[in-house]
Amino acid sequence: MLALTIAGFHPYYMRGVGEGGRIIDPSIVTLVAVHGTLATAWFVLFLMQAALIPSGYRRVHMRLGWGAAAVGLGVAVSGALLALASVRLTPPFQFFSMAYKEFLLVMFTEMAAFTALLIAGLLWRRKPERHRAMMLLASLSILAGATSRMPVFFPVYGHAVIPGLFGPIFTLGLIVVAARTWLNSRLDLWLTGGYLALVVVYVGASTLAVSEWWNGVLQSAFRL
Repeated sequence: MLALTIAGFHPYYMRGVGEGGRIIDPSIVTLVAVHGTLATAWFVLFLMQAALIPSGYRRVHMRLGWGAAAVGLGVAVSGALLALASVRLTPPFQFFSMAYKEFLLVMFTEMAAFTALLIAGLLWRRKPERHRAMMLLASLSILAGATSRMPVFFPVYGHAVIPGLFGPIFTLGLIVVAARTWLNSRLDLWLTGGYLALVVVYVGASTLAVSEWWNGVLQSAFRL
């Protein structure tokens, strides 16, 4: 996941530009930097936390977990603010065959799903199987931001929202579920159930985003 994040956002890391060399609007540069730093920190911490348990550093893992939770909260808040700010700048822009203002619902849903999974992981921190599944799914839930910027996936998944945006992370999630099942010689019900719920939520949000109801909300609540 960290490698995919670096691969997807390398233009920003290396040159401070968006996808395809797009110049980031000065009015949101600071917000982009804050969100990008926090999101990168999240995946670095996720790798560290995953390595600490099998290395025998359980106490360090538990103490570092609260710091990771604070970073995760920052990711969610800055992500929601950045989503709204970016849509206000270019509402007619087309993104994965969807008007960018409609895509706002998908971005809000990603942040909500990440937050819900993070909270579930914290509440179940003393139940390893549940905790592990929720934190893994939380990371998976925000990975589309990176994979959607990787042209290598376009010929495989296309440019429609559901397969184009979420296809790579749905595939990765399925591989993780299969790998966990093989390693444990049984189905991980929490990981599998959470993965299926994430698929349903993202497909539902993508479908609802182009509805008349959401367009009404955009006009009445966001003046878009």
